[in-house]
Amino acid sequence: MAAAAKLYGYLLEVCGLVAALLVFTMTSLIVADVVLRNLFNTTLPASVELTEYAMFYAAAFAAPWLLRRGQHIRIDVVIARVPAAAGWLMEIACDLIGLALSLLMTWYGFAMVLRSARGDTLIVKNLIFPEWYVLWPLPLMFVLLALEFVFRLHRVLTGPRQARREGGAV
Repeated sequence: MAAAAKLYGYLLEVCGLVAALLVFTMTSLIVADVVLRNLFNTTLPASVELTEYAMFYAAAFAAPWLLRRGQHIRIDVVIARVPAAAGWLMEIACDLIGLALSLLMTWYGFAMVLRSARGDTLIVKNLIFPEWYVLWPLPLMFVLLALEFVFRLHRVLTGPRQARREGGAV
């Protein structure tokens, strides 16, 4: 399990790198658009649209990476105030709920991508392309989140019987 977790960790580091590159690309695109608009009275035709899609992709690729690092949104006011054993049980319950929801969203995302691809649904804005080009990260992201919840459950079940301390937890 340790070797699989390490290999999976490398995969999530790649996801984090992809998210960072997308944020850099969005920033560069916005700066270029502003400079072109203010200095040359022109614009990049699809820059707003491309930025919208890049934000979606960046969130999709960053989510499992952030969960792995413990830097996701976490409200642990209750867990911090209960006995260690109760906090440990709450961690297990939260990870099981996260796993179940991630699997449900994997199924739903996969169904949406298939429906879009089979229906030849198009996105028609400045750019025209098949809708599934935008949707494909959904099932991938949720599969990675589900796997991370499995690894989290393993760490909680084999570790000390107390709530875990995460990156931003207080």
